[in-house]
Amino acid sequence: MNSVLRGRCGRRQGGLNGRMRAKQGWIGAASQAWRIAVWSITGFFWLLWFQVFLGHMLPRIDAILDGAPLANTPPCDAVQCDFSVFWPASRLAQQRQFNTLYSPHAFSLFREHVLFAGEPRLDWYYPPPSLLPLLPLGHLSVGVAFLVWTILIILLAVVMLRTARVSWMVICCSLVSPAALWCIEVGQWDIFCGAALIAGFLLLSQRPFASGILLSLLIFKPQPAIVTPVALFAQRHWRVMIGGLVGATVICLATTMLLGGDVWRQWLLFGLADARQNLIRGHPIGLEESASLFWALRKAGASLSEAFLAQNLCAVFALAAVWHAWSRPYFEKLDRIAIVVIASTLVCPYFFVVDLVALGIVLTLVVEHKRWQIGSLDALLWLWPMLSPAIFIWTGWLLSPFVMLLGLLYFWSINVLKFRTLSVSMNA
Repeated sequence: MNSVLRGRCGRRQGGLNGRMRAKQGWIGAASQAWRIAVWSITGFFWLLWFQVFLGHMLPRIDAILDGAPLANTPPCDAVQCDFSVFWPASRLAQQRQFNTLYSPHAFSLFREHVLFAGEPRLDWYYPPPSLLPLLPLGHLSVGVAFLVWTILIILLAVVMLRTARVSWMVICCSLVSPAALWCIEVGQWDIFCGAALIAGFLLLSQRPFASGILLSLLIFKPQPAIVTPVALFAQRHWRVMIGGLVGATVICLATTMLLGGDVWRQWLLFGLADARQNLIRGHPIGLEESASLFWALRKAGASLSEAFLAQNLCAVFALAAVWHAWSRPYFEKLDRIAIVVIASTLVCPYFFVVDLVALGIVLTLVVEHKRWQIGSLDALLWLWPMLSPAIFIWTGWLLSPFVMLLGLLYFWSINVLKFRTLSVSMNA
C-alpha cells in the first residue's frame, strides 16, 4: 500500500513539476519575444529619425563645403538653427558690444545684418561664461564655424566619457541617440554638457575633485544640472563641491578678464529679463520641442499663476525625490543619476528635448548594466526627443513633462520596492 501511495504521489509531483517547467518555458519565451519586439520597435523608430537627420544634415554640409550662399536650414528655418544665435554672439563678444548682445531688438537687427534679412527672432540670454568657448568661432564663416563647433563638442564629449571609463559601445549609442542628433542639427551645447554631467557623476567617489571640475562646466548651460547641488549635499560630497566651486570661479574670472565687467551688468539688467519674457510668451521657434511643464499647461489653457503654481509644486516634488534617492544607501548608482537628470526637466521651466542628451547617455548605461535587456520604458524615454515633436504636431499636446514624471517615478519606485522586498524577506 505504501509503495502504491508513494508511486501515485511521485507521479503527481512529476506532473506538477512538468507543468511548472512548461509554464516557466512559456513565460521565458514570451519575455524573450517581448524584448526582441522592444528592440525591433526602437530600432525602427531610430532608423526613421536617422533618415530625417541625414536628409537635413547632408545638404547643409555640402552647402558649407561648396561655399554656397547663406540660406535658412531645416529643421529650424534659420541659418544653422540655434547656431545662428551663437555665431553673431561671438562676433559681438569680440567687439564687446554687450548692450547690443543683450538687447533683443538690437541683436535681431545685428543678426539680420551678418546673416540676412528675415531671420526669425532668436535672442541671446545665456550667462556670460557661455561666450568664452564661442569667442574663436567669430573669426570663421558661420557655416565653417558650425562644423568646427559640432566636431569639437563631440570630441570633448568622447574624451570626458572615456575619462569616466564609459565603454565605447555606450558612447557610440549615446552620440546617435535622438537627443544627440537633435543637438547636432541645431548646433547646441547639450552633447558637451550631457557628457560633462554624466562623467562628473560617474567620478564622484573615485576622483571627487575632477568630478567637481567636470560638473562646473555646466555653468555654460546650467539647465541640465539645476538639481545637481541637491544630490551632492544629500551625500555630503564636499570635495566634489569644492572642485565645482573652483572650476566655476576660474571660468567666471576668465570671463571677466577677457570680456570685462560690463558683460555681467548687461546680462543681469537685460538678459535675465529677456529670458523671463521668453518663458512667459513661449519660445519664438515653437513649442513642439519643449519639455516644460509650464509651457504644457499654458498650451492647455492655464493662466500664468496656475502654470507657475503647478511648476513650483512639481519642482518641490522632484527635489524631494532627488534628496530621498541620494540620501538612501540602497538606491543603485545609475538610477540615482537618472533621477537627477529627469528631475532637472521637471524643476526647470525652460527646457527642451534637445536638453535630454544626458538622459540618453544614462539610459544607455542602464541598459548596458542590464546586459542590454532594454525595457519598454527605457525605449520610450530614449526615443522621446523624436516622439515628442511628432506627437505635438499631430495632436497639439505637450506630453514631455508627464513622460518625464513617469520616468522619475519608475526609477524611484523600483529601488524602493526592491528595498522593501529585501527587508520583508530578511525579517521573515
